[in-house]
Order: sequence, then C-alpha cells, then structure tokens
Amino acid sequence: MPAASTSSKLVAALVALLAMLCLCPHALAAKAAAPVLQTAAQGKPISAFYRETWTTRQGLPHNQINAIAQTPDGYLWLGTWEGLVRYNGLDFTLFNRTNTPALKDNGVRSLRASADGAVVIGTSRGGVTVRRGDSWKTWSQADGLAQDEIMDAMLDRQGRLWAGTESMGLTMLDHGKATQYNTGNGLLPSDVVFGLLEDRDGSMWVATASGLVHIANGRATILAQQAGLPAAPVFRLFETAKGELLVGSERGVYRRIASSDRFQLLSPLLPDDGVPSLAEDASGDLWIGTINNGLFRLSQSGVEHFTSRRELPNNRVASLLADREGSIWVGTNAGLMRLSDAPFTTWNSDQGMTDDYVRALSAAPDGGIWIGTGRGLNLWRNNAVVARYTKADGMPGDSVLSLLQDSSGDLLVGTYTDGVLRMRAGKIIARYDNAHGMPGSNQIRALARDGQGTLWIGTTRGLVRLRDGKFELFGQAQGLLRDFIISLYTARDGTLWVGTSDGMAHIVGDVVKPFDMRSVQGAQDVFGFHEDADGTLWVVTDRGLLRYRNGQLRGLGMENGLPVDTLFAVVDDHLGNLWLTSNRGVLRVARKEVEAVLDGKHRQLTFDHFGEADGLVSAQCNGGSGPAALRDSRGNIWIATARGAATVSPGALQAYRHALPQVVLEQVLADGKPVPLDRVLRLPAGTRKLEFRYAALSFLMPRFLRYRYRLDGFDPAWVERGNQHSAQYTNLDPGSYRFNVGASAPGLGQGWSRDVTSIRIEVAPQPWQRRGVIIAAMLASALLMYGLYLWRVGSLRRRATRLEDMVEQRTRDLREHAERLRESDAEKTLLLGKLREQSEAFERMALEDALTGVGNRRSLDAALQLAFQRAARTRRPLCFALLDIDHFKQINDRYSHAAGDQALIAVAHALRDALDGAGMLARWGVRGVCRAVRAGATGACARTLRSHAPARGTARLQ
Repeated sequence: MPAASTSSKLVAALVALLAMLCLCPHALAAKAAAPVLQTAAQGKPISAFYRETWTTRQGLPHNQINAIAQTPDGYLWLGTWEGLVRYNGLDFTLFNRTNTPALKDNGVRSLRASADGAVVIGTSRGGVTVRRGDSWKTWSQADGLAQDEIMDAMLDRQGRLWAGTESMGLTMLDHGKATQYNTGNGLLPSDVVFGLLEDRDGSMWVATASGLVHIANGRATILAQQAGLPAAPVFRLFETAKGELLVGSERGVYRRIASSDRFQLLSPLLPDDGVPSLAEDASGDLWIGTINNGLFRLSQSGVEHFTSRRELPNNRVASLLADREGSIWVGTNAGLMRLSDAPFTTWNSDQGMTDDYVRALSAAPDGGIWIGTGRGLNLWRNNAVVARYTKADGMPGDSVLSLLQDSSGDLLVGTYTDGVLRMRAGKIIARYDNAHGMPGSNQIRALARDGQGTLWIGTTRGLVRLRDGKFELFGQAQGLLRDFIISLYTARDGTLWVGTSDGMAHIVGDVVKPFDMRSVQGAQDVFGFHEDADGTLWVVTDRGLLRYRNGQLRGLGMENGLPVDTLFAVVDDHLGNLWLTSNRGVLRVARKEVEAVLDGKHRQLTFDHFGEADGLVSAQCNGGSGPAALRDSRGNIWIATARGAATVSPGALQAYRHALPQVVLEQVLADGKPVPLDRVLRLPAGTRKLEFRYAALSFLMPRFLRYRYRLDGFDPAWVERGNQHSAQYTNLDPGSYRFNVGASAPGLGQGWSRDVTSIRIEVAPQPWQRRGVIIAAMLASALLMYGLYLWRVGSLRRRATRLEDMVEQRTRDLREHAERLRESDAEKTLLLGKLREQSEAFERMALEDALTGVGNRRSLDAALQLAFQRAARTRRPLCFALLDIDHFKQINDRYSHAAGDQALIAVAHALRDALDGAGMLARWGVRGVCRAVRAGATGACARTLRSHAPARGTARLQ
C-alpha cells in the first residue's frame, strides 16, 4: 500500500477517535473553517444554539419524555409516565385518566401524529387511543389487541392500526379484523417490538429485539446479521427526506443501501451505543439520541457531541423531533430541551473562552476578533477560540476593560488594575501604568489613537495623552466636565471625542470643548459614539440616543418609544440601520426612522427588539468600557454581553423572519363548561358567561406575540389584549355572533396578521325571548287594553244614559204638573211657586254636583276666572289645589259603585268642612276632581289641604 494512502487512513482514524473521545465541537478540524452553506444553522456548533429546558418545575407532569410528536396545526405533543401533554409555546395542557376517560392509562409510551391531525397514543397498559379533534377512541383487548404494554402504535395510509407490544408481538387492526405477527406464527424473530415505520411503498418495517423485519404484501422478511445489521436489538426506524431508511440499534445507526435489503454503518464517527431516537433538520443534518452518550449531530462538517456537561438535561435521549420552525426537541429522562438556530450566536466558555463576562471587543487581523473578558483575553477566528491569555499565561491580571488593535499590529489592552498592556504575537512588550510614570489611574476603560497617531488613554481619574514617549493628563482643570472617562472616539477629521460620566468633550489639538448634555433629556453618562459620512455624530447615553449635527444636540428617549433609558453602544450595519445595545437586549432602528422622529416628522420610534429568544444567551449587554460592540470586516455585528460575545449577520436576518402563525382556538367555555368546537357553536338559552381560549402556535416567538379579538355583534372595534390569550363575555343577548382573533409580533417588527381565526356563535333565546312569543304577548296585551277601553267607555255611556233618563223623567213630571196648575188660579199660584223652586233647583243643578253637593266644573270655571281677575287686579296671591283620591278604583271593584259614591260624598264633605268657607270646593267632570280656589289665602289654604289631603296630595273622584 502506498505510504500516502496509509497515512491518510491513519489520519482519518485519529480524527474519528478524537470525535468520540475528546468531544470536540468539530471532529473534522479541516472542515471547521468551512463557510456557511445552505442555512444559517450549518457551521454553527450545537453549543451556540439557543437552548431552553423544561422540567416538572416548568409544568411538565413527569421529567421523562418518552415520545414527541407535532400535529399539522402546530401543537407539540409529549408522552410521559404521568399522561399526555399538549404544548402551545406558553402552557402545558395535561390529558390523563382524571380528565379524559378515554385514556385508560397515564403511562404514554409512544406518540404518532397523522397527516389528518389525529394523535395516536400508545399506553403502558391501556391499549391504543386515537384523538381526532375533541373526540377520543380507544382500542383494547376486546378489539383484538394484545393485553400488553404498547411500545409503538401508528395508523398507516389505509387507516389500519398497527400496535407493537413489549412481549406479545405485533397486531394489525384492519377495520375490525385483527392480524397477529409474533414468534408463534413465525412472522417475527422476537415478540418484543420497539418501533414501526411505514415505507413509501406501503410496506411496514418492524424493529424488534432480535433484528429488523420487513412486512410487504402479507409476507414478513427477517433481516439481521446477514443483511449487515449487528446482532443486537433494533430500537428506532427513521426515513430521511430523501427516502433513506435509518436503523437505530443497540450498537449504533445503520443505513439501508439503495433500496436493497443490505445495510451499512452510518458513520464510524458515531459511538457504539444504543440509539432510541433519530431526527433530521431542514439542512439535512441528522440528530442522533443515544442511551448513554447524549446527543450527536452528523453534518457535512462532521460529528458534534452535546451532553449533560453542556446543559443537556440527561444523556439518555429517548425522543427527538425537528419541528416545522426548525427547532430540535430533545426528550430525555430528566426533562425536555429545545435547540433552535437563532439570529444571534453567542460565544462563551462553552466554546473554550476564558470567561462568559465580555467587556471589550476589537477586530483582529485576518478576520479574527479579540474578546476581552473578566478573566482574560481571547482570540476568536473561524468559529473557534484559537488563543487564550490569562494571568497563567503571563498577564499581570485577568480583568480586561478595553482593547485597541494598533495600526502597527500590536494589541493595546486596558485592564482593571494594571494599566495598559502592549502585546505583540501574544507577548507583553510594554506596559503603561502609574509605576511607569503614567498619571491618572490604572483602571483603563477606553483607548484611542487620533489622526496624528497620538495614543489617548481613558482612566477613571482623567484622560492621558501619550505623545513622543511623554504622558500628559487632561482633567477638569483642562475643561473636561468629569475626570471619569468612559469612552473615546476618533472622528473622521482626526479629532477626539471624549465621553465622561458627566457629559462629553471635543478635543482639537490642545483645546477642550465641553458639552453639558443635561439640558437634552438629562443625559450625563456617555457610553459610545458613531459618526456618519456627513459628519453627524451619534451618541449613546444614560438617557437615550443623541444626535449632534451643525452644532445642535437633539435627543431620542423613552418618550419617543425607546424601551430603555440607557444605551451602551451604537453600530452602523451599512444597510441603513443603527444597532443599539442595552441591559435589556439589542435594538435595530432604521436611520431614516430615527431622523424622522428627531426632526418632528414622526412621534414614535419603531424598532426591532432582540433578546434571549433570538440567541442571546443573556440580554444584558455590557457598557462602560469597550468597544462594547463593533462591525467586523464581513459585516457581522459583535456585542459584549454578560454571558459571552454575541454576533449577528444583519444581511441574513430575513432568513429568520418567520411568518406569523395562525391563531388556534383551543377551547370555548360556556358557563365554565367546555363546548365541543364546531363551525357553529350553538349555545343553550340562558348562557350567562362565554370564554374563548386561543394561542398562535409558535415556539420561536411566543413571548413576542400579541393578540386582539372582536366579537361581531357586540364589540364595535378590535380589542387588543397584549400577550393574554383568553377573552370573556358575560350577559350576551340571544342572537348570532362571530368571534375573530388575530396575532402580531410588534417586537419583531411584524404588524397584525391578515389571517384571522373566526367561529360563529348562536345563543338561543328563552321561550319568552322568542319573536313569536313576544309578538303574541304584544297582541294579547293590545287586545286586553282594547277590551278594557271598550268596557270603560260602555260604563260611562250607561251612566250618562241613566242621568239623561232621570232628567227626562223629572222634566215630564214638571210638565204634567204645570198642566194641572193651569186648571185653576190657585193651582197656578202654587205652580208658580213650585216652578220658582224648581228653577232654583235647576240653577243649582247647573252649578252644583248632583252627587256630592259641591260645585261642578261650570261653577269652578266661572269662580276661577273671577278669582284670577281679582288676584291680577289686586296683586294678591291665588291658591289652587287639584286632588285625586288614591286607590279609588279598588273601592268600586271590591264594594260596588254605590260604595264608591258614598266615599266620594264623604271626601267632598270632609274637604268642604275643612275649608270652612275659606275657599270654593268643586268636583271636576264625570270622574271628578275636587278643586279649591281662594285668592289671598295661599298659606291657610295650603295648610288646610295638607292636613286633610291623602299622603300623595291628590284624590281621584269616580
């Protein structure tokens, strides 16, 4: 064999050994520097992914995650020993024997999600349950299943149910007909079935404790060592996006060779360990979960290893899932973890840095980045830390505060207690501190070189200029507003800008021009500068962002929409945006938007806000030393944070912009009870309270999502609910409504989605609220009122007729009497007297009420007219009272109209006696109302009427 070939194989073997034993982030070092390929995730180590972990402390019912599945609507389903769990990105919903009678056991061993949205649940001792929508159906021994623990269960494309058991083989239920596969009929090599997989051709692959079985057209083919598989149990079967069959066994992963019955080892870089779980991400990388060695990723760059040493909850990875948003879900014996590729990548001690607390950044030659931390200096290059410098490597101390890559190639390092170090090729060649004649303090927070090559050193006790080997101190005596120097910046014209803890200054030559910024939003601390090509200076302070242009300072702060007061760094991405760092994450603002707000054209600022969900291990960015952020030669932006150096590629952000998810209506409660979800919710009469629970199913942006809803027929406009995902209504009237709910992600710069989730609601009316009943009741009421009206009118007419008959009878009597008087003079004389009396009686009848003996309406009108004229003439007061007898109708109804007449007479006489001649008393009309009129006796009349009138002051006379 040629020496070169032997050497290359030896190198390959050594690389494989290092990948398995040394846990190197990139086993193939030659490919570690490979550029990013198809997606942003490629080339990013697992340890740089955003990680999130859930255990029973966060709401899981049990820490062991046996299975993971995702339904087409986006829900994540988890199988645990304490029940089935549904996750919407914010809340876990538990289904178990207590709240779901169809589940016969809480121990969920397997989960499958069908294309039609069905969830197939294999339980420890309760058979197989299938959930479709809100309906549940369970198959058990009575349906032909073996009474044994279900290891895996699924519905094939023909709707047949397959169930593999722990010790009783495999059962296939074809619409009520059961077919058994086991060792007894020679169709399986073992009755222990671990997993199932339906091939694209409709055949079935079965993983057993004694090898792999292929069932096609009712025939079973047993594949074991002769097919290239190890003499070991097969745990997991997986088909890649390209249709390749992978077999996870007790001794590693094997792949099927070109649709044959032959298999080969997937990669010699993977350990010889049990593989119970497999997944493939959108980049085509394979994720392998092992029994003892944690998680592996196999990609074009080689094999990466992620274990409990790097936050994996446990090294036993029982389940894996790549969700539709690209996240990898890892189910272990000690909890659930999500790994997601995010816009930001954070480099810290996980990748070998000396410390996580990063204070300063500086661009190094050849595309590297110097990273200064609280415990040393690091050189990053090509996705790896290539050099580290600490006290153990000859540095006087570990704490680095500021950095400056000198044009000479040297690196200047400002420290916390040891002054300035000049480094060349990793060695300290010079030191500037108090012991070597440098004034000020040894705490160096900023470094800069001006246009003439002069070195400026910012200390906590003044600004030091090093020129021609001589130190010169600038402080308050020279014009600075404060000696505590925070930041330095060399302008395009070569002059120096100085940021202090109380304003900023511009140094031109030896002249210091101070700027007291407290008049602009109360700003004092100046943390950083950036200058545009036109000379505009941007200043980040403890009170927002300032713009200095043409001698004018203008400020932009929280009152303009910024979420924070204090900003630490400002970086131009050369794409029209400014990046601002803070203690609460990173902001990206369009420069045009900032200019518009500062110029008064817009009132509020819009921005993108990035935090921990975007890959920042910590949203706490650092400031007060620096540079705290920079743009490297490739356009990436670097940011110093409390948990590492974070970097983002502004040009690649669009790849991380996910469409807003559709809102799912999770549950509707009517009077506290769940209502089956349908196209139309028909609610019974008397429904008092209605509650809607909803969620937009995203696991990448759940904290950024905001909701709004509107109930058509009730809400006049949209109701914005922030991040609350429920809505309640009470006392809805019967009728038709439509509930609409939508989502937005303003923190990610996304407005309200056009896709709105809607559902119709019909609230039935009570019997008395139905239209027919209401119309009938109205008609009946109208008829009753009309009947009462007719009865009353008839009663009045009958009384009028009786009176007319009485008058007519008396008139006839008088006429007859007059005729008799004519017969004799004596009778005539007598008749004249009687006629006179009768005339007076008629006169009284004309002015007197026949029943009560008091005045009638005619006499009242005449008396009132005279009294009014007299009162007007004499200017004396006039008293007039109108009384109505309360509840008089009850007297008529209960005791007859005769009793009512007696009551009227009694009331009239009582009033007449009370007046005692002090006024006039009259009865008004047929129904009658007593009135009293007296001019000039207002007080006495009022007192008299008050003392004798009923409580309400009126008396109704019938």
